[in-house]
Amino acid sequence: MAGLEVLFASAAPAITCRQDALVCFLHWEVVTHGYFGLGVGDQPGPNDKKSELLPAGWNNNKDLYVLRYEYKDGSRKLLVKAITVESSMILNVLEYGSQQVADLTLNLDDYIDAEHLGDFHRTYKNSEELRSRIVSGIITPIHEQWEKANVSSPHREFPPATAREVDPLRIPPHHPHTSRQPP
Repeated sequence: MAGLEVLFASAAPAITCRQDALVCFLHWEVVTHGYFGLGVGDQPGPNDKKSELLPAGWNNNKDLYVLRYEYKDGSRKLLVKAITVESSMILNVLEYGSQQVADLTLNLDDYIDAEHLGDFHRTYKNSEELRSRIVSGIITPIHEQWEKANVSSPHREFPPATAREVDPLRIPPHHPHTSRQPP
């Protein structure tokens, strides 16, 4: 899991609860799939910048985390909301272009050791399972919808037009209707 420990170390002073640790893991997973973090909140802000780090203020609200991401080539944007409900966290991801939504509910106790939030090696439990659930529940559905949207509207190729078809001053040929008889 290259990079998670470095991200965790950079965010460690701000990680004060299980939700923070889970959102840090989620952020790392999204970034490893080609996205950059842009900022917090539903709307773009003046301080937005593409980064692999968690944006400033990412965990100001422990009940609702709202992060925005952009794919490395700028073709997709995600809005990620993580909502704390008792001992669970509901992850909701919206892909702006296709309006595709993916949801995943995780039990915090299954993946985060709240007693050891300051120790990277002890904070995450079942990290491979957590990674697999995030990929199968969020990343894969969003990417599959994106691929379907691109396939369903393929670029159509037309044969090149001849000079006769393109000339706007050309009078089209007159074809009398043969089915009508004169009175």
